[in-house]
Amino acid sequence: MDRKLDELLFALMQNMMISLSGEKLARDLGVSHSTLVRWIEKLREAGIEIRGELFTGYRLVRLPDVLLPQLVRPRLRTRIFGRNLYHFYSVDSTNLFASRLIAHGHRIPEGTIIISESQSAGRGRLGRVWHSEREAGMYFSMVLFPKAPPSLAPLFTLGTAVAVHNAIERYSGLDIDIKWPNDLLIGRKKICGILSEIQAESDLVKTMIIGVGLNANHERLPEDIADRATSLRIASGRIQSRLEILLEFFEEFENIYMDFERKGPRGIIEQWTRFSSFANGRKIEIYDGVRRIAGVTCGLNPLGALRVEQKGGRIEEVYSGDVVNWE
Repeated sequence: MDRKLDELLFALMQNMMISLSGEKLARDLGVSHSTLVRWIEKLREAGIEIRGELFTGYRLVRLPDVLLPQLVRPRLRTRIFGRNLYHFYSVDSTNLFASRLIAHGHRIPEGTIIISESQSAGRGRLGRVWHSEREAGMYFSMVLFPKAPPSLAPLFTLGTAVAVHNAIERYSGLDIDIKWPNDLLIGRKKICGILSEIQAESDLVKTMIIGVGLNANHERLPEDIADRATSLRIASGRIQSRLEILLEFFEEFENIYMDFERKGPRGIIEQWTRFSSFANGRKIEIYDGVRRIAGVTCGLNPLGALRVEQKGGRIEEVYSGDVVNWE
């Protein structure tokens, strides 16, 4: 259904200045007029403003900001990522959809991307809910089949954070920080979260799904998170192109991923360390689900764990947790 809606919306976008008759649209899409009317209503329910004019047909009231595959694919600068693309107007969670694809035995190529304009059950790390506003955020998941042991899986999450950092800075010019392990910040406010899930055997990751949620064009955020989250639009004072940032990200991540296959973890560690103010010399407190670990950061180990120097000089390597305080 969503693929057909994409075809209909793309036809309307290509003819923004004129009304298209329902008869022509139905004929071009190979469907009945009654089916076309249902699809028009589906797009309206998804927030697309379509005017229906008696005797002349349908036209868009405004150009919507929708990440249509028809707009993404012609501009890809990658060999793998984004070449197989699922696009939805709403889904429970892009990570959950990717998991269902794999669980149901669908053979999908590496680099498959699932994008949704909104999510009804968006998830963040540690079971948190992710606010997923239509046409404002970017919500997508990637499917990987990395040739790596489970111990190295966290590196791909760090690499994703680096790719998002580079894509945003290159396009918007904003100064982006990476909070360990994979939150992206402007100042002390979060703009992006990353959720990774793996299926693995003892010595090999079989499948890895990495989900990204980015606050791009929110004009405001819910009161309960406004003190600790922001968006690119709020921070810059202008609307940002979700399409341009997405294309930049695909290219950045593919380069990082291919570099890992050739050279191993070193490139990801070096880039994350270069772009994160949390890498070295930062006073922090981490909650790992059991206890709080306080100290000063002193880099990453080769597996992506954060090294924290505690009082007395003891170094603790933290593999998972949440940075709850920092100076």
